[in-house]
Amino acid sequence: MKTLLTILGAAIFWLWNIAFLVFVYIWMLPAIGVGLFNAIVAGEIENEFLIPLLGLIVIPTVCTLIGGWRLRKRPLELMRLFYGVEAPLFTLCLVRLFVVRELTPASTLILGTGMACVLAFLFDVLHGYAKDNRVVAWLQLIFHSLMVLVGVFVGVLLLFYTVPAAAVFIPGFFRHWLILTNFTLENPLWIIQDILLIILFSFSSTLFVGMPAALAFLYIESPRYILHRFAEQYGQKRTIQGVLAVVTAWMVLFISFQQQPQIKVFNLLDNSGQTDKERQELLAKSDIIRSGLLNAYLSSYRYISPIEENDHIFAMYRDVFELPDSICQFLQNSYNTLMSPFLYNGSRADSERAEKLYADFFDAPLQKAERKAVQHALQSTAILDEAKAGVLNINQKKVWLRSQNITIQEHGDWAEVELYEVYENKTNAVEEILYYFSLPESATITGIWLGDSDNRDKRFPFKVSPRGAAQKVYNSQVRRERPMDPALLEQVGSHLYRLRAFPVPPKLASWEKNNSTNRPTKMHLWLTYKVMRQPEGWAMPSLGEKRNIFWTENTQRNYGGQVVKTVSDNWIPSFLPPTTASPLTLHQVNLENGYHITAKPLTKEDYALPENQQFAIVLDTSRSMGAQNKELTETFNWLKKHGFSDNNCANNDADLYVTAASGIQPKRIDDIRTFEPAKMTFYGTIQYKEMLRQFVKLQGDTAYDGILVLTDEGSYELTDNSKDIPAISAPLWMVHLGALPPAYDDATLKAIQDSGGGISTKLPEVLQRLATQAKLGSSVVSVVDGYAWFVEKIEVNQPLNQSNNTSQNSESAGLIPAATNIVDLQIDQTNTYESESFAPIAARQLVIGLSKEIDGNQVAELDAIHAIAKTYKIVTPYSSMIVLVNDEQREALRIAEAEKDRFNRKVEKGKEGLNQPNNPMKHSDSVSVPEPSMVVGLGAIVFILIFSRRKMFVKKS
Repeated sequence: MKTLLTILGAAIFWLWNIAFLVFVYIWMLPAIGVGLFNAIVAGEIENEFLIPLLGLIVIPTVCTLIGGWRLRKRPLELMRLFYGVEAPLFTLCLVRLFVVRELTPASTLILGTGMACVLAFLFDVLHGYAKDNRVVAWLQLIFHSLMVLVGVFVGVLLLFYTVPAAAVFIPGFFRHWLILTNFTLENPLWIIQDILLIILFSFSSTLFVGMPAALAFLYIESPRYILHRFAEQYGQKRTIQGVLAVVTAWMVLFISFQQQPQIKVFNLLDNSGQTDKERQELLAKSDIIRSGLLNAYLSSYRYISPIEENDHIFAMYRDVFELPDSICQFLQNSYNTLMSPFLYNGSRADSERAEKLYADFFDAPLQKAERKAVQHALQSTAILDEAKAGVLNINQKKVWLRSQNITIQEHGDWAEVELYEVYENKTNAVEEILYYFSLPESATITGIWLGDSDNRDKRFPFKVSPRGAAQKVYNSQVRRERPMDPALLEQVGSHLYRLRAFPVPPKLASWEKNNSTNRPTKMHLWLTYKVMRQPEGWAMPSLGEKRNIFWTENTQRNYGGQVVKTVSDNWIPSFLPPTTASPLTLHQVNLENGYHITAKPLTKEDYALPENQQFAIVLDTSRSMGAQNKELTETFNWLKKHGFSDNNCANNDADLYVTAASGIQPKRIDDIRTFEPAKMTFYGTIQYKEMLRQFVKLQGDTAYDGILVLTDEGSYELTDNSKDIPAISAPLWMVHLGALPPAYDDATLKAIQDSGGGISTKLPEVLQRLATQAKLGSSVVSVVDGYAWFVEKIEVNQPLNQSNNTSQNSESAGLIPAATNIVDLQIDQTNTYESESFAPIAARQLVIGLSKEIDGNQVAELDAIHAIAKTYKIVTPYSSMIVLVNDEQREALRIAEAEKDRFNRKVEKGKEGLNQPNNPMKHSDSVSVPEPSMVVGLGAIVFILIFSRRKMFVKKS
């Protein structure tokens, strides 16, 4: 019997390894070896898969070398090496590639223990007991104490599969041998290859069927031998104490890691938060809540299957043996208990539930706030993210800003600015770049272009289109399959913008370099705008948020003809200095349809603060406002200092409206002296629409001269697309403490525009602008950037031209207040009427004025404002610029522009549409019993499948 086992062990080891190595090194690697090596060097295979991928090749190779070098005369040791080391390590690599994704503490403990025990077993095979090394001997005691647990665990686990596998093994074995009889001699090489595959299949099946018994035996026998030798050297008492200590410590870790945090967190959030005390208690447990919600959201990536979906053992034994359901369910429950570290205690629906609870509690989208954790989970699978730059791509370093050039054409106190950038993709997939940025309120964007080269004559031009139509067409083009070159530039606030460009072509793949391809590898983008001069100089775009794009000290920068060397994290400097110190100028423009626009520079005497005014202060109490407590305290101290808190309207007064997240009622405080920001509990999430609904409900008949919402940057991505927002009876101003939001939804933006309000980061600035605008008269549409902008409709029979304009007409129309001292302003009166080049800036102010007079729900009125944007080729809150490159896109835009919802723009939530990993433990009617040949199929060609998938993906992109 011993001789038979010796022969069988040697045969299994050598035949399986020789067949595998011949198949890999003679057939596979010569065909794809160079490409595989280049792909590894180029980073085209993710690091998460590189080690197990190489392990599938290296492990059999190394074990074969060990067997031939150290164990060729010890056939029983070959069996120990094969079943105790090679087979478990090979299986672990397969499991890591296709089954296990992101590791949890419990799965890490199990797999880490298994790996350590395999290595300890290998040391035993090669060296035996380390009698002469005390440290190594104690390490052997530790790992061999755990080896029994590993052997029993793996043996019992595999037994669930080997019993039904054995039932189908014999017919499968003969079926694969019969295939060979159908071959002809037309291609002998293929016959040899298939013979090798069948040999691999045969011995892999033998390995699979015999592994539970062999592994359990070896992993019990080896500890028995090592612990016996340890006891002989150090004493039986110390050995028993050591084993008990190791096993106890491991069991404590195992039990503690088994407690999945989402169960406790769901109970906490479902039954608490109705009182201020309960909310404070929940806030103190934020770390626990974050951990639990993340675990639930990423459950598909951290666990192989939810327990409730794991039914493959039930189906396997029912289909193979036709056992009663009660027995099959008992087997399934036993399997679930054994596999509990890898199974999620919940359902797939928990992911969506956790995402909502996270937003409600932390006042932020989960993907955005926890993007590093989500990105790590994605990197642990073969799933790719979307081409669209979502919140997971914030600050990702995928597309390098290769160069940046700024050109400024000065026209006295205003200038035309061109920003030209070149992008270079550092990934193997097409990517989208996204900028959220702001410009001064009086600035006007006048163009955007894309190109494959720096040739301006060949660049793709923009078209001014209704905001909803442009967004719809652009989003339809952002795809990895057959990507085209669109760009979209939108206004998403009074001076907030969003720029998106796609696709930045991928870098050359290893196979493309060998083929000397000439495809474009860079994207060129031009953006132009016109801006009034500020005391600091010419204002540059101020970056709010970026996605995928990054820059380094090697980025080439040229500003106004000067090469700039910088290592700053800033996208662009805030201001660039003017070349001349021209005086401020009174600008007057006659636009089409009889509109007359005047820009009047303001002096310190023109500005004012409110007098005898009453204001409503609407306080955002969302969770994120807690970080702005210092600024909030300073703001209320300023209000108290300037008489807004003494209930005396003779010197201004303010009422406070404290909003509240779901569960607590909002309240109105007429005497803000009683309000203490430091004692406020900021909890949950409240969006702007809900704040305004709560305010209107509490306002009653009280009239205000202004409504000031004190909030922070907020969470634009959490905003819904509804238009349900109450009518506002006074100018609505959003005062963002800390920083401006990246964007507004269109309903909120409409409420701000319709009421004549705006956005700011300082409450005193808002009050000054309100008072100054009221002082200068009703024809003023905005007081911003050091100018007052006046809009007047004058009667004409035909469109005016600049030669018919006179200064007398503008003064008689009452556009310039009589008290204005033009000489003191140092206004250049020799050219007060501007040429057509200034008209886009004036048209931008006209749009602001008209926004207060129209019903934003009437498409015809929106079309009239859009016509102004098209005429003067500018971006407005209603009109976006889109770059199209082919007739298919142009036709799609034409259709979208004709639809009734052409102005309906959706909130860009930036959420990645993550594909859910496959659940291998969920029974499928089409495949109920795994064939043993799956082992060889995965083991022999897994690395080709992964490499080919990456290569095909690059080609498609």
